Amino acid sequence: MSRNGRLTRTAALALAAAVAIGGCGAIPRTGPVHRHAEPTRTAAQPTYDVEPAGPRDGATPEQIVRGFLAAGTGVADDYSVAREYLTPELAGTWHPDARTIVHRGDASPVPRLEDNEYRVNLEVESVVDGSGVIERKPAGATEVLDFDVVQVDGQWRISEAPDATALTGPDFEDIFEPHHLYFADEDLSNVVVDPRWFPDRVPVSTSIVRALLGGPAPYLRGAVTSAFPPGTTLAGSAVPVREGTATVELSVPDFDPANIEINRRMHDQLSLSLRSLTAVNDVELLVDGAPVELGAGWTDTAPVQDVTVPSRQVGLRDGELVFYQGGQTEAVDGIPPLDGYHPSGPAMDAAAEHFAFVDTGTGSLVTVARDEAPVERFSGTGLTRPSFDEHGWVWTGDSAGTVRAVRTGPSAGDPLRVEASWLSARSVSSLRISRGGTRALVVTEDDGVSQIWLAGVVREPDGTPRRLNEPYRVDADVDVDAALWLSDREFVAAPLGGTGSVRPRVYDVSGRFRELPGLVGLTGLSGGNGTSSVYAVAGGTLHMLTGNAWAPQSEDVLDTAFAG
Repeated sequence: MSRNGRLTRTAALALAAAVAIGGCGAIPRTGPVHRHAEPTRTAAQPTYDVEPAGPRDGATPEQIVRGFLAAGTGVADDYSVAREYLTPELAGTWHPDARTIVHRGDASPVPRLEDNEYRVNLEVESVVDGSGVIERKPAGATEVLDFDVVQVDGQWRISEAPDATALTGPDFEDIFEPHHLYFADEDLSNVVVDPRWFPDRVPVSTSIVRALLGGPAPYLRGAVTSAFPPGTTLAGSAVPVREGTATVELSVPDFDPANIEINRRMHDQLSLSLRSLTAVNDVELLVDGAPVELGAGWTDTAPVQDVTVPSRQVGLRDGELVFYQGGQTEAVDGIPPLDGYHPSGPAMDAAAEHFAFVDTGTGSLVTVARDEAPVERFSGTGLTRPSFDEHGWVWTGDSAGTVRAVRTGPSAGDPLRVEASWLSARSVSSLRISRGGTRALVVTEDDGVSQIWLAGVVREPDGTPRRLNEPYRVDADVDVDAALWLSDREFVAAPLGGTGSVRPRVYDVSGRFRELPGLVGLTGLSGGNGTSSVYAVAGGTLHMLTGNAWAPQSEDVLDTAFAG
């Protein structure tokens, strides 16, 4: 279905209402029937039992620093045990949630030149900021933490320390849990997941709401919008959950209680984000102490909707474009023979009217539509498989870190270079635009080491791409050549072209992954709607993932791709 088909009358009304209160957006309520996917529900109560030890009488300065670092596992009561290691002055001003540093190896304090000063050198895996956004670090990343220790009533205590806690990878996995915040794309037709990591403590609901009111993660800013007007804050100190209902009381600047559309969308955004908690079944929204009016006949359904793709793939058979579905192959009507071209990496839009491929003979991106002749649009070194977005643009990256997009259709115009300064020193090996058009899934390679990134797509009001935001690194230092969307929250990634056995990974957008069964000699990968529609080419045969095995499908059709 086209973008316009998804932009329903209700969403359009919401947009008008949003403009009326200063340009804030909203979560869509209606639209076409997509595959519904309930968010992963997590516990509202901690599932671990960590009680770190407090400081011992007579402990040395080094023991105090070491004990303080170990007490970072005790998130209960606002890190009360860790604060026992601090002077009274620092205990009242220290902000442990400002940064969580996940490190490898031991955190050993080393004396500095001045007495009672210590330094801790950490090999860093990742860092979580105060809003729950995780930044994964490449191998070799380090960080230095400095501490000063003084005597208080005859006992050593820390007088200076960074606003941070340091956890090993296993402790982090035990204590922190990813949670999905929800925002809307700019034209209010789809919801977009924004993963955040919070300590598994009571009340995590408060962390979720505070982060939601703070807006999207930096990599999504300008690509998504929120229902909450700027300056909206949590009125109380917490978001209590009682008998399955989370009560959220807000202070909203210039709040208009009669604006039902905005009220509903604020409620939806909260409900989608909070109902991933097992303890939350309903959300009560109040502004300045009064329940928010949601209108007659309102039902709190708040579905999570994935933009899906058709089950038909495009592929190559003897150098020509064909459709493949359910073991059946058919030629693409209206497409002329591709004589003189050497097509690779075919792609198509959701309507299966426009197609693109890379001509390996010239290094050019070629577009072709039904009943139209192929057109060479531009050339580059190492162009990635083309990716269509729902605004009618086809994208590709290259080994020089350049990202370009060009319109399809009769009024295509010239290709444009999409601003992405963070790619200037990186080689792009895969680039896929999300099905809602808000994010780019990018794989870069440098000296044989790959990184997987997500970057928000910022557009002009008419959908023209403007830039890819500074990205969020989903995984670092991995062996990956291609990454493909499976839904709004998942993608599949794998290395291609090797001779050994490869186990593709299915990632969620928070960075967690699971491995699929292995295949020897993997050369191609495609992904439709979830893991039930993952295909791979290995040994000259197209395979389909069936449970825990790969089932051979075709030896004639190779290099397949779902729409997008």
